[in-house]
Amino acid sequence: MVRGWAPQTAILAHKAVGGFMTQCGWNAVLESVATAGVPLLTWPLVFEQYMNERLVVEGVGREGLEFVARRRSTMDKERVVVPAEVIEKVVFRFMGGEGGAVRSRVKELAKMACCAVAKGGGSRNDFDCLIGELMATKELQMKKEHEHAN
Repeated sequence: MVRGWAPQTAILAHKAVGGFMTQCGWNAVLESVATAGVPLLTWPLVFEQYMNERLVVEGVGREGLEFVARRRSTMDKERVVVPAEVIEKVVFRFMGGEGGAVRSRVKELAKMACCAVAKGGGSRNDFDCLIGELMATKELQMKKEHEHAN
């Protein structure tokens, strides 16, 4: 029985999760890296997912832990099947020796993300400024409407 979306953030935050294979949708990237501090095995399929993968790979600094086949779009007539040996090799590298450095870097990025959204953080300050500007604009608009009504 399908009951809706899985609680992905809660699952990723579980201590037993050592990595997350993802298609690189932006929500999955944010939930994994920023919220849970879990490293990603990237497997983009379409559209912006390839760009998101580049951001993850360059940000985490783990060139080579993404899968090699690139023609997997639903638009392609020819399908590429990634051999089991390639998947095994990448997962082994990810969960083995190279994975330790990746996990450390992702934990560092998660701390940076928490600082950015905490009070006084850059993202929080920008968001607060945006809300302030929107409220001031709305207040000015209401004042003008009130003046025109009188």
